[in-house]
Amino acid sequence: MNPTRHIARRRLCACLLAVFMLMIDVTIVNVALPSIAVDITAGSSAQTLIVSSYTLAFACTLLTGAWLGGLLGRRTMFVGGMAAFVLASALCGTAASSELLVAARVVQGVAGGLVSAQSVAVIASSFPRARHSVVFAMYGATAGGAAILGPSIGGVLVSLDLFDWGWRTIFLVNVPLGLLALGIAVVSLSNDRPEKMPRLDLVGVGLSSLGLVLLIYPLAHSYEYGWTAATVAALAASAVVIAAFVYHESRWGRAGHVPMLRLELFRHRTFGIGCALSILMFGSFTGFFFTVSLTLQFGLELSPMRTGVVTIPFAVGAAVFSVLSPALFARIGTRMLPLGFVLFGTSMMCFAALTYNETSAQSLLALTGPLFLGGAGIGVFVAPLQTTIVSETDARTVGSASGIIPTVQQVGQAVGLALVGLLFFHQMSAIAANLPSTSSAWESAQPYVVAQRHVFFVLSAVVAGAAVLAFALPKRVATPSPLPVAA
Repeated sequence: MNPTRHIARRRLCACLLAVFMLMIDVTIVNVALPSIAVDITAGSSAQTLIVSSYTLAFACTLLTGAWLGGLLGRRTMFVGGMAAFVLASALCGTAASSELLVAARVVQGVAGGLVSAQSVAVIASSFPRARHSVVFAMYGATAGGAAILGPSIGGVLVSLDLFDWGWRTIFLVNVPLGLLALGIAVVSLSNDRPEKMPRLDLVGVGLSSLGLVLLIYPLAHSYEYGWTAATVAALAASAVVIAAFVYHESRWGRAGHVPMLRLELFRHRTFGIGCALSILMFGSFTGFFFTVSLTLQFGLELSPMRTGVVTIPFAVGAAVFSVLSPALFARIGTRMLPLGFVLFGTSMMCFAALTYNETSAQSLLALTGPLFLGGAGIGVFVAPLQTTIVSETDARTVGSASGIIPTVQQVGQAVGLALVGLLFFHQMSAIAANLPSTSSAWESAQPYVVAQRHVFFVLSAVVAGAAVLAFALPKRVATPSPLPVAA
């Protein structure tokens, strides 16, 4: 039974609140790390784990969470995951040691993965496909905006020092928001499940989790520790484990069981190409923000607050064009995807041009136009991407797609962070070696600035190739009747 419009909107509201908290927790902690390090004596390795433990646990739970949602009910997994996320956030905000904080972040990531894995299926099944471009535009704008604004919001919360909580506020703010999302989900989500409990795919759970850990962990840390023999060995092992997982899922499905990974999804051009485009865009976006943050704070010596302010035009561009994207999608269909890449790539070239001059490189006014253009590219891209990827799913496969889509995005972010970070630090080291001992502030910033310029050029080339690939998609995607999926 399809939900009424009122219930569908409640479900969307619960999903938007959830994705806002989940995505903001990826980036909000970065600006608070210095305060955390002083307050609970967290060393450099502990600080790294405080950031990475959440994203790693989050990414490695998505496929399993989507599969469990199909077996146990979307409502059960969403509500249970959100309750655990609220509790873990409270534990993060009251942690008295770095060990306790890292452990709570792991629980937070697992709980967040369980919630996120239900969201695409809940939204897709609650609205007719004709409305998908609108609701996924809202979903994409919320997720992207939260990740972009995370450092700014974190800086404000730490600076305000509400109730003398300091850095703890960035975690404790999740408690009231999470309780609100939890209440909406309890009264709006249904919990239909199969009449007969299928056989549990414990081997698939183990292989998928291990394969993702071996892939994402070394990539996420390669920019800090370099490409060691252990990194290469872990990546090689991940390829073997993921191949074993795919083989197991193929056999599991042929045996008549419910697989975690519906391999038939990748036979659809829209799904396979959409996932490849997702990796390219989210990898480029993550690498861009990571290196720009380093260049602004350590190269140009801007404060964390001012660095956060610089991101606001990007967030505004993403939000504005996410709102406009449904009307654009109705006119030009999937051609919005290459348009998004073109806008993002053009902004990269504009940034590269600005780095040749000290005044323009440090001028917020000069940066505003390219930042808005880059955000517009993200806004134009994200909403039709989600709509395109799920366009050929059905009642059997949409649950698996709900786990694959965010997993692919997380993998893209890890790959982008590793490869762009490797390029950035390699270029920076080569330039720093030839820097005179006595130099001006602008000259001292050149290793960062020139390395950043190389990143802009490479990202421009990557997104240009992605734009070409996007033209392989059909211009229009199907808009049949609503999916009869339990939500």
